[in-house]
Order: sequence, then structure tokens, then C-alpha cells
Amino acid sequence: MPITLSSRPVRRTALAGAAATLSFVLAACGANFNAQTLQNYQPAEGTNADSGSIAVRNALVIASEDGKGELHAVIVNNGGSDDTLVGIEQAPPGTQDGQAGGDQPTEVTFGNVKPLDLKAGTSTLLPPEPAPELAENAEAPGEPITVTGGKPGQMINVVITFGEAAPITAYIPVLTEDHYSPSPRADGESHG
Repeated sequence: MPITLSSRPVRRTALAGAAATLSFVLAACGANFNAQTLQNYQPAEGTNADSGSIAVRNALVIASEDGKGELHAVIVNNGGSDDTLVGIEQAPPGTQDGQAGGDQPTEVTFGNVKPLDLKAGTSTLLPPEPAPELAENAEAPGEPITVTGGKPGQMINVVITFGEAAPITAYIPVLTEDHYSPSPRADGESHG
């Protein structure tokens, strides 16, 4: 007598096979170009942007509630030749940079913007750090780039121009002056 399978075990086997196939298909849906492991992650508050061999890292403005502050960033020249930071200004209204907008201030001005040498293979800190002790022949650090009009919580759409590299357009955040304080200021003093 031939052995036959009843319809119940056949259905169970077919359902188990379909469930296994579906789980593989659904798992594969997360493995595309939008998969979370392929997304850039920036563990800093500021903005990162690139133009050729020039990399601007953690660009942000530290400002008081009245909208007066300084630009903070690191500019890295990964190239084989020197370049120059020529300028930074608020982007004209309607300028697109591929990012979602924000609470864009109406008028932001940048002061003390002077050409800044970006030597090949080096990084430049903004604002420049003062040397602990300046030697007689050492140059004093440059003045910080001041920012007027951007208040904490806003995003400023800026255009950063260079001598050789293409301009960068990006949104940079405005943070409070005590943002980096280890604990909140209750009496105007840092507690840390």
C-alpha cells in the first residue's frame, strides 16, 4: 500500500516554508542604500560639509540670547596643495543645500572674516586658540569670526567660499554660550 501525506501536514509544511521565505524577503528590505548602517552618523552638534579635499567639521555658532556670538569649526585640508578660506556669509534666501530648513534668521552678519591660509595636510581651528605663551617671534592668533543675528535654536544657511575648492552651502546650528558647560548654570557660574 502506498504511503500518502494527509493535507494537514502538507499545509503546515507549505506555511512554514512561506513564513521562512517571507522572513528572508522582509529582512532583505532593510539591506538597501537607505539601510541604517549605510547612513552617515555625526556624533557632534555642528554640521559637517565637504568640498573636494576641504572638509569643514562641526561648524556651529555659539551665541548669547541677544544674537551675538562666534563661529566654531575645524577646517581640514586633506589635499596636496594649499587653499584659502576666502569668506563666509549668510546664503541668499531660497538657496538650496539639500537639507531641510530650520528657523532661519532674517539677517545674519559675519565679522572679522579675513583670508585664512589652509595648509595642505593640516587642520585649522576656528576660533584660533591662543598659545599658552607667545614667543617673541610667534604671531598672535587671529580674531574669532563674529556672528550677529543668529539666536540659539536657529539654523543659519551659510555659504563658505575658498580660493580653490568649490563653495560649500550648509545649515549650521546656533547654540547657547553655556552649551558645553558640564552642568547647567544657575547663578552665572559654571559648575563642573
